Amino acid sequence: MLPTLDLEQYEHNTKEETGVADKNKGSTCYGWIGAGQCGGQLVKSFYDLGYRKVLAVNTTRRDLDLLAIPQSQKFLINTGEDGNDSEMERGSKAVQQHRQDILHLVQQTFGTQVNHIMICFGAGGAAGSGSVVELIDIAKRYARFIGHKNPRKSVGVIMTLPAAGKIGSPMAVQNTHKVANKLSQMADAGEISPLIIVDNDKISRMYPEMATRPLRLSINRTVAGLFDFFNKVSALGSPYTSFDRLDYLNVMEAGGCLVMGRTKVDKLEYPFSISEAVKSNLERTLFAGGLDLSTVKSCGCIVVGGRELMAKVKGLQEKIDYGFYILSEMTGEATIHRGIYEDNSDSLRVFTIIGGMKSPTDRLEKLSTDLCFRPEVFETDGLLLREQRKDILSLAEYFLAKEANFYNREDKILNSDVKKLLLYYSWPGNIRELAKAMKHAHELTIGRVIHPDALPYKIIFTDSENYPKHILPILDKVQQRIIFKALELFQGRKSSVARILGIEPQRLNHLIKKLNVSGVNINTIS
Repeated sequence: MLPTLDLEQYEHNTKEETGVADKNKGSTCYGWIGAGQCGGQLVKSFYDLGYRKVLAVNTTRRDLDLLAIPQSQKFLINTGEDGNDSEMERGSKAVQQHRQDILHLVQQTFGTQVNHIMICFGAGGAAGSGSVVELIDIAKRYARFIGHKNPRKSVGVIMTLPAAGKIGSPMAVQNTHKVANKLSQMADAGEISPLIIVDNDKISRMYPEMATRPLRLSINRTVAGLFDFFNKVSALGSPYTSFDRLDYLNVMEAGGCLVMGRTKVDKLEYPFSISEAVKSNLERTLFAGGLDLSTVKSCGCIVVGGRELMAKVKGLQEKIDYGFYILSEMTGEATIHRGIYEDNSDSLRVFTIIGGMKSPTDRLEKLSTDLCFRPEVFETDGLLLREQRKDILSLAEYFLAKEANFYNREDKILNSDVKKLLLYYSWPGNIRELAKAMKHAHELTIGRVIHPDALPYKIIFTDSENYPKHILPILDKVQQRIIFKALELFQGRKSSVARILGIEPQRLNHLIKKLNVSGVNINTIS
């Protein structure tokens, strides 16, 4: 039985207790608290994966009864009927009143060997939104009680944002905005680690044909599955490169916001297949967009492929290295942890986990008005760009604005050199080619201004005869910088550089000589 006084007043010589036994072993032992209906459903997804140290806290008995977890791991909060308080305020006060009872249940369920506590809730619901801050405080107190020296690094949150138009009342909209901003401020200040934001509005636009209930269940399973993967893989060794427990904790304890992603790689013969999978993980994620990649503190990139595939695909290591390089370019000064693993599958997948980012302020501000972006439909077929050169820059700006709005990112602008290159490039295709080029440039640009280096290589390394003479000095400077970086990345292996840039080795040799690329120990063996 827990004492009636606050736990942190006691010494840490507590008797070791196992709590409920997990049936899923990873590098880190987690305890899960689900607040409200949304939080309860999410922790149920973790329970189904074998994470049995879960609790569901709710103000509604019916919601708890519908959860298929042990009755002893459910806690019903009586909020009372104080007419002077909002439903959120009543939820907060009720958790305060039941603090010791909840702590007791946490101890019985989690035991004393839990490494990290995660609290799950939906920002659109009164029960979860009203109780989450108090539950965070309870989790920190318990972490301190069982011996964690820095509980702020041991308690994190998964917050689900509602889809636009799905919040019940103006007051609920205000409450959603309030709690989302509060949690974001806590994450940015390092008071919790990490904050994972699942964005239902973004997801509903990504999968508009799916019905609400199947989509919600799929979201919960996907979030839990991604989380489970990183916990499990960090407990495994590798004959190549391991993403170990310390790497995993470095990301999880970096504070700020965290996103995860997974992409299956097709067309492995394509030199950019893995690097594009890395970028896809950031754009097709279920998590909130608008995150500033320049604020990333720590991240991991794990490649998992079938044994036979890993052995027979030519140049695979170079493609993997280039994928790691692209992630490092996108995240600036962040620490990059790498992992390469084999399994019995016949495919290759790329997983990313990125932590320590500042909160997506634009996305959070939109919560206060319950608005979402609806991109207009633009015809992208049948128009040859070289026949519509006067429209190229306005179309480029349109596609950049579309990217920024869809992913809730800051608007980006083209610098003068990029504009010149776009205007004079031969554009063999239709405007879909321009759309892809702007998508590529938007993803690779950390700041607000897009520079020529962010353009696709086929634009940079097209035949220079396609450009007028006054553009050539700009082109030479960009080509020199890209070739230098590529030679440095691949330790002077020119065959690898030529393959990545999509040019012939003879042309690469010509450019190295013409542009006087120096500073790299260039391996002359192709």
